[in-house]
Amino acid sequence: MAAPVTLNKSHEAEHNKNEQVPIKDVEGGQDPPDGRLIRGQVEFYFSDENLRTDLFLLQCCSGRENEGVSISRICGFKKMRKWKKKDVVAALRLSKKLEVVENGKKVKRRVPLEGKCLLDPDFVVDTVIDDPEIAYDPRSKRAIVYPVPKVSQNRQRLPQGTTKNMQKPTGFEDSYVEGPLTPAEAADELAMYDPEKALVERLEIAIQRFKQKRRMHEMYSKVFNKWMKFGGVENEPRMFGGLSKQDLKEMSAEEIARATAIHQIPWDREDTTKWTLDFVGVAEAFLASYYPNHFGHNESEVKTACQVLRSFYNYLLFHSVCDEHRDRILAARALCDKAEKELPKSHRVGIALPGSFNVAASVVFGGTAAAFADHSTGWATEGEGSTEVPDNANTAEATLLFQSAMELYGTDEQRVAVVDLDPATLGTVKSIVTGLEVVAIELATEEQRTRHEQMQSAKFLDKDKFEPLGKLICKPWATPDFKEYDLPASTGPNKDVPEMTYTFWIEESILEDCFIGLKLDAKVLTVPGGMHVLDEVKETFVSFYKILPNEMWEAKKVPKLRLLNRHLPREELEELENGEGQEHMPDGAMSDDE
Repeated sequence: MAAPVTLNKSHEAEHNKNEQVPIKDVEGGQDPPDGRLIRGQVEFYFSDENLRTDLFLLQCCSGRENEGVSISRICGFKKMRKWKKKDVVAALRLSKKLEVVENGKKVKRRVPLEGKCLLDPDFVVDTVIDDPEIAYDPRSKRAIVYPVPKVSQNRQRLPQGTTKNMQKPTGFEDSYVEGPLTPAEAADELAMYDPEKALVERLEIAIQRFKQKRRMHEMYSKVFNKWMKFGGVENEPRMFGGLSKQDLKEMSAEEIARATAIHQIPWDREDTTKWTLDFVGVAEAFLASYYPNHFGHNESEVKTACQVLRSFYNYLLFHSVCDEHRDRILAARALCDKAEKELPKSHRVGIALPGSFNVAASVVFGGTAAAFADHSTGWATEGEGSTEVPDNANTAEATLLFQSAMELYGTDEQRVAVVDLDPATLGTVKSIVTGLEVVAIELATEEQRTRHEQMQSAKFLDKDKFEPLGKLICKPWATPDFKEYDLPASTGPNKDVPEMTYTFWIEESILEDCFIGLKLDAKVLTVPGGMHVLDEVKETFVSFYKILPNEMWEAKKVPKLRLLNRHLPREELEELENGEGQEHMPDGAMSDDE
């Protein structure tokens, strides 16, 4: 941008002379103390000699279209930063060349610019002929690409719940890459993460250094702190941690990390008989079990959580914090990519299952849905030819949907076995609650889809309930439980599950979110003909689902006995404090968990 004109001494003297006597305009407005200087500066920006060659300002006002330019943007120019916006607005209201519009938010010329300007491809700039004996830096001549884009004058609208500061790079972006280290920084890194140091010490320094290099907004900090706590890292401020800027200047990078750290790894974590360093296992349990139960399944929030873990793993790899575990860190980082895709899908599948067909089959065979079925209404309103389907599930609707699906997708043996849906002659229906793991997914064939559409229109079936069906093929899966950690092995989950295959008919709209390895905690009906019905789905899990005992000790402290009645004999108080006689707790005594 060209340099603004400089007011001569006579102008400055006249301004100083009248500084204490504000000028009144015809409308009664008042000129601020530096009003003349402000007007002179801004009027120069919009003058013919400056504006036609000022590309940025032309982009703001659209050249000859003379659109208003934000006064907030004008106040951001280097020469204008010393004045307050309200003084600038007041001064420009008295200008004879400029006009304040939009209730003091924008300013524009009173007379639009005429003639050619830099926005025109054929504009010729009057410049001094280049001296052939002088070498000019080609970077000083900026190339202009036409058509020149317009610069918006409207304030940027931020996403709900965010601030302008939150729009700055945080270090958690997908494309974020740490810059190269200087020789001095590289030397500090080698000293901090020396393989001769204890692993606990290196990890503790890495945690604090990672936090220093990231903008830890609340959404990142919350996940990071919970993850650290879940993984056995304590999160409490150090005592006597107040440090001045002068103290920090005299410290090395490692000393600063130690002095400002609020995450500590207790040294007993090195006891391999009690603790195991498992990057993959902790990531699996945190993302598959702990995070969904405490934070939910919102897709954007799941992505944030996975990016927090992924970013920390990248830091460990880039700075060679613990190269002896490099393969496990790479595997944990790959797990974050899988979790980002599977967690939202498993949640959507859990909501959609068991699907319209299986609900209809459950009604027909007396399953879970039969208790909620309406037996009083028919499939459609008779006598008027209406095809309107009632919203509530009913026996007639379920029977028609089930029979239509059997006619279209069932085998000859299955059709014969369920040809009579009379409960008295239908035969035995077996029910079992079991865990399932998806091993294959099969979609309907093109021939089946064509026949499906024909049957749908012929029998007036609801398109939202009678969709093309595919197959979800599962095998039994032993649902993990905390019993295996705190009870004898005989009471834990049954690991010797019989090898067999379950095949369920599921709507294709639901199968779109299913994936190999998806796990279900479900109730299954086995009906005549060997057909399996997904009667109820209690919960869905990702393919890497895992639980750790960390969830039990991380959440609560151990309750302790607290005595309230101080009128007991001293001997009885001593017995209670030593843990004796608690089976006969006196009145007035209570534990912390009551």
